[in-house]
Amino acid sequence: MRDRHPDRLVLAVAILLTVLSLGCRVGAVRGETPAPTARLHVLVINGGASSAQNYQSHFLHVQRLLAVLAESGVPPERISIFDADGADPAPDMAMRELQPEAEFWRLRGTRLEQPLGMQIVYANSTLPGLTLEPATRHGIEAWFKKARKRLHAGDGLLLYVTDHGTKALNDTTDNRITLWGDKESLSVHELKALVGTLDPGVHVVALMSQCYSGGFADLISAHTRDGVPSGAVCGYFSSTPDRPAYGCYPENRGKDNVGHSFHFLEALARTRSLAEAHIEVLSTDRTPDVPIRSSDVYLEELLTAAARAAGEERPALVGRLLREAWQDKAAWEPDIRLLDRIAHAFGFFSPRSPAELEDQTKSLPDLSEQLKSHGKGWQAALGDLHQANLERLLTKDPELAKRTTPTAVTGLDPAGRRALTADLLERLVEFTRGDDSTDARLKQLRQKGETASAAAYRMEVRLAAVLRLRALLTSVAGRVWIATHATPAERAAYERLRACEDLSLGPPAVTSAAAPPPEPFPAYDDDVKLAREVLPAWMGINFRQANEKSRATRKLSDGAATVLTVYPESPAKAAGLQVGDTVIGPPGHPFTEPRQIREWTMLSTIDRPAPLVVQRGDQQLVLTLVPKAFPMRLPELPGPPKAGSTAPALSLSAYRGVTPAALAGGSPHLLFFWATWCAPCKAAIPELLAFEHERSTKVIAITDEPSEQLDTFFQHYQGTFPATVAVDELRAAFQAYAVSGTPTFVLVDAEGRVVNQSTGYNPDKGLGLENWTWSGRGAARAD
Repeated sequence: MRDRHPDRLVLAVAILLTVLSLGCRVGAVRGETPAPTARLHVLVINGGASSAQNYQSHFLHVQRLLAVLAESGVPPERISIFDADGADPAPDMAMRELQPEAEFWRLRGTRLEQPLGMQIVYANSTLPGLTLEPATRHGIEAWFKKARKRLHAGDGLLLYVTDHGTKALNDTTDNRITLWGDKESLSVHELKALVGTLDPGVHVVALMSQCYSGGFADLISAHTRDGVPSGAVCGYFSSTPDRPAYGCYPENRGKDNVGHSFHFLEALARTRSLAEAHIEVLSTDRTPDVPIRSSDVYLEELLTAAARAAGEERPALVGRLLREAWQDKAAWEPDIRLLDRIAHAFGFFSPRSPAELEDQTKSLPDLSEQLKSHGKGWQAALGDLHQANLERLLTKDPELAKRTTPTAVTGLDPAGRRALTADLLERLVEFTRGDDSTDARLKQLRQKGETASAAAYRMEVRLAAVLRLRALLTSVAGRVWIATHATPAERAAYERLRACEDLSLGPPAVTSAAAPPPEPFPAYDDDVKLAREVLPAWMGINFRQANEKSRATRKLSDGAATVLTVYPESPAKAAGLQVGDTVIGPPGHPFTEPRQIREWTMLSTIDRPAPLVVQRGDQQLVLTLVPKAFPMRLPELPGPPKAGSTAPALSLSAYRGVTPAALAGGSPHLLFFWATWCAPCKAAIPELLAFEHERSTKVIAITDEPSEQLDTFFQHYQGTFPATVAVDELRAAFQAYAVSGTPTFVLVDAEGRVVNQSTGYNPDKGLGLENWTWSGRGAARAD
């Protein structure tokens, strides 16, 4: 009997072969997989540029990798380490201790922040029992020259880089690794040439965590076969070619044990598998890193070329291929589960197409930039007030002023700096608390600045999560393309790349404790609410402090500000402010501190008229300003409906049973988002039916799978199931309820209000509905 859908049969067979190939361990496919650990060589590069830029966090990564290798039985003589200045005993590593004074924030933005802050100290990088080589181009080139003779077909090379990286201006496939010394670096093309000198039978796996490391995915073309990558070279990278890594974000400066490399090595210590470590990091790394691997980059390149040849945009092609894949979602359950984990971890609903992802995240970059701008604004205003407050104290305390001159501070040793800092902060705290107005202003500015900066960073992390989700969707589409459209050479190249990436360091470490679950990520709508709370008011001018002569002539205070620019359609324009005006301050309360006008404006109540005294020539005018919200678009992204809110309307196709015309129909409903391939969904059915019976609450089982797939499922399903089953093929309900994984349960009361929403199921958790427990023997009770 002939199959009526030969393309679908080819796809299913290819998917099965792909899944089987991904499960293979090193040594399972002879001649194509990396060598076992006994034949594994390791090259470690940590350049650092200079002692001031060679951070301790990078060296900690090197130490962690060496510990994992030792536990995996890799002999030390097979490990080569190029770190900073090598064996030179001179200090080559920057170490900064945490600021010990809790009140030091009161000096941020002042002239004393840097001289009294904890100074960087320098140490020498050493690893007992191991020789460190200088991380120079000459040294690395010499290593490869020797490796050509030492490494043979069947050997493996793990190339690990934890370092700084730079982006090439015109070609991100030629980004650079920073080495030790002035202008010392190694580009993608240069490293590819060195790797290309090795025996083609040597399998090279790169693990890189520097900024813009994704450009080094091009290493796959160091060796080719039939015009495509040979699969001898592959790798894992912390971010895309055009994105910095976690260390370039100020929130992570001076922090250890964060970012791609840390999480990857922790996962590797447990699993001993680079492939499994990569999958784990996608949902556990809460930094702006975007982990990618070379096989996915290869698929993306194939799809880009295919879309160009067809004259269509790549997202359209990806969407079409995904629709083909989702015809049999059970075959893609691991990928769907991974999509769900990533989306759930970062507060998105789990997408199934580029369009769905774009709909919920298209404004994230703008919002992130706006929040960063607001955070900097609040911090700048706080710094101005800190400086003014400090100068008032020093004017009142001449002895302290003398001890804090640049010359006096420079002459102190570390102990003297700490003693001075403690004394200064004690007096500053006492002085500030005696000025209720200034104390309140400082606390308010600090709170707003910290809130805005933290929310901005979380938006950057969410943007990274979006890119991770997009890469996974593209990978699924690419595998469909490989199975149905690729040439035999392209298909073979992809399979070889996946085999190369599947480097194992041995069996999992059974004694190693599982990673603790990460802290819950705040809900997106909560951060949007925070963004509104820290949204500064806006006047719409550029200004500078009025010059000293003008202030003296007109007897104006130090806070008088001269208007340089008035923006069109701004509150300042509407109030009648003109270029050249000098803003003195509110009537009876002139600005007394430089740039105080910025703080006054930012803290003003939006839409509340506020009078301002303005000097225009020889006249003083009182103008009425109505501050507006700082121009900013706050997107309303889909999020789980709040308890007590009106449940979104349903537009479903009934597969069996009758779906309600409206949820506010006088009886409660339990929405059950499920999938035929979802084992936890099936496990939840007995408790789900018990809830339906005990609470007289109709269950509506909603799936995004087509009716034909449901036909097949129910032909073989032997258990009981909710009577009402609905199809949401356009995923409108999935989006409206921000479903991030299956099963998801949404309880709606008789008036159509959301009571509770829960995702996931296991016997201990149950349905996750408030005031409900189930004995498991068919009896239910209300708590």
